[in-house]
Amino acid sequence: MTRQHPMAGELPEIFARVAGLLLTETVVDRAVESLAQVAHESLAGSVGAGGTLIDAQGRPTSTASTNRLVEEADRLQYDLGQGPCLSAWAGARVVRVDDLREDRRWPEWSAASAPLGLLSCISVPLLVPDVHGAGEPEPIGALKVYADRAHAFDGRSEQILSLLAGPAALFLSNLQARERAAYLSEALKDALHSRSVIDMAKGVLMERLKVSERGALQVMIARARSQELLLSRVAQDVLGHMSDLNQAP
Repeated sequence: MTRQHPMAGELPEIFARVAGLLLTETVVDRAVESLAQVAHESLAGSVGAGGTLIDAQGRPTSTASTNRLVEEADRLQYDLGQGPCLSAWAGARVVRVDDLREDRRWPEWSAASAPLGLLSCISVPLLVPDVHGAGEPEPIGALKVYADRAHAFDGRSEQILSLLAGPAALFLSNLQARERAAYLSEALKDALHSRSVIDMAKGVLMERLKVSERGALQVMIARARSQELLLSRVAQDVLGHMSDLNQAP
């Protein structure tokens, strides 16, 4: 007789929740918020959950919390540079705290967070598989759930949270890449536009002042320095003034 996995009945609901997240969110911050909410709703005993994306220097780039308690507990971790969330990210492993009053791994964070009344938590890394399939998965952040009683979570809780984190990490990584590409595209367009405006302004000054291209550029640079303006703003002013002259009766 085939033995059914103890979590088999829960898997469809878990993946349905993650699928709903992946299909509806298009902005990283909102996606992290939704992921935190799903995590909170998926574990019995949870009083709140949070999601964090962390850069290579250990700095949080996107954070979300379902309530103020989680927000404060996470903020203390970032300020002190220690805690279960950061350990899960740095070690690329699940970190469980059964009783914060007895845990000695992060003494400063445990002492600072004690007034919040949070006694147990689970943090799981958000792991993105190596694109070439040869290296270790890359941790891009962590997903964590807190409880206000000791021993609120167990190995089954770890499995559920890890199941949520797996596909969500890949989605968040792709969403981050898409946002970065969009930002770079906008920055490139802005740069090209600024260069075009500067070139047109140089042409106007060359004609108006009877100077060389170098001379026109020096005139704009001098004004930019004296008035503490961007060169592109000076160029826009030159073109705007020329437009005013053309419209004069």
